[in-house]
Amino acid sequence: MIAVIADDLTGAAEIAGVAWRMGLSVRIDMTCPQKMVASDVLVIATDTRQMQEEEASKATSEIVSQLKSIFPTFSNLHLFKKTDSALRGNIVAELQTLMAALGMNKALLLAQNPSKGRVIQDGRYEIDGTPLDETPFRNDPEFPAWTSEASQLLTNTHHLSLGSPIREGINVADATSQEDIFLQLNKADKDTLLAGAADLFTAFIQQFTNNTEAILPQNNRANIGKTVLLQGSTQSAPFGKGMKEMLMPDYVFHGDSPQKWIAELKECFKNEPSMAIRIPQSSEGGKAYATRLRRTMAEAAKQILANRQTPTHVLIEGGATAFAVLEKLGWNSLHVEKEIAPGIVTLSHKNFLITLKPGSYSWPSGL
Repeated sequence: MIAVIADDLTGAAEIAGVAWRMGLSVRIDMTCPQKMVASDVLVIATDTRQMQEEEASKATSEIVSQLKSIFPTFSNLHLFKKTDSALRGNIVAELQTLMAALGMNKALLLAQNPSKGRVIQDGRYEIDGTPLDETPFRNDPEFPAWTSEASQLLTNTHHLSLGSPIREGINVADATSQEDIFLQLNKADKDTLLAGAADLFTAFIQQFTNNTEAILPQNNRANIGKTVLLQGSTQSAPFGKGMKEMLMPDYVFHGDSPQKWIAELKECFKNEPSMAIRIPQSSEGGKAYATRLRRTMAEAAKQILANRQTPTHVLIEGGATAFAVLEKLGWNSLHVEKEIAPGIVTLSHKNFLITLKPGSYSWPSGL
């Protein structure tokens, strides 16, 4: 069995989509299960990216302890640490915690996704040829990319070139192609923790299953009509496609009670087949604003979707928003329905479909 610890929910869904694409059974939990689960891959979404470093380390340690209670020797469990593909989050602290808990002295980190134009070459992170610190990630409210030098952005790590052997500690590896990822992956041994994004996980699954071809399971679940899109990022673009758009008012954005606005949203959703809820204002308050906006979107979702008996499709942009919404709704265990595109995955919970998309990805044109 494979267990994946992911620091946000859309990253967990992306990894689950890869496993699903390769024909493996997979489920996502927002808390560690208390007993063995009947699946090939268990993905645990911790939301530690939004925590302070000490809190993230503690949460990671608790997840490992819970996994050890299910798999006392870890002999039949393979662990993978999913990280953000743009190096955001408490990556170093979580990897150090995992290495200590598992008795491993090395970690191989390949956070980049060459398949999406995200590469590290000679230690420098670039997206489609642009240094990381010259992309919008420079202005991330919680983890600004102040440099493109990966091992400087992640302190207490060292750079691993293609021609160098893996060393003790956290190895931030070069890779500009899937071939490079396989080359770096082959340097790992049983004492090496694997950590990174979807391209590394894909290579790991292909190596683990000895299968390089995607086996797309059949999925005949019909599309359902009532749809609500929650756009939790202040950088979200209008979705269009015939959806009624409901914008967050300035008074809600700046911290006043959202109840009047939520009542308007509920009334709109009664009468519209689909609705998009978007934050049109520019980000200006850093972490405090981001946290409050997530909570507001979660409360809006809870009131809109409470006690709905008819099938509903919920689309959510951004991992932190998705975690806040699903936690508020109490939807803690999710099953993969299909992968719409790499990183964009549809899950299910009872009478609901939930499609998740990372905030930095685009919606596919065919959705």
